[in-house]
Amino acid sequence: MTTIEAYGERLAEPGERCTCGRAAVKVFTGGPWGDTGYCGLPDGGQRGPCTFCGGPRHQGRCPVYKLRPDGS
Repeated sequence: MTTIEAYGERLAEPGERCTCGRAAVKVFTGGPWGDTGYCGLPDGGQRGPCTFCGGPRHQGRCPVYKLRPDGS
């Protein structure tokens, strides 16, 4: 049996973050990485350390990215 993942999007809720660390305005649902926030700005975020792991900024998504970094 084959599993089909549903892809979609919804408005972000308070506390949800983009992969760059900013507040998300929308969330892409489903997909290989699960729900992923997007802030609407394609610039990769602020300079400085990664919001999620504290290391240098990544070329792609941080491996420890969480939609809700506060754990709620």
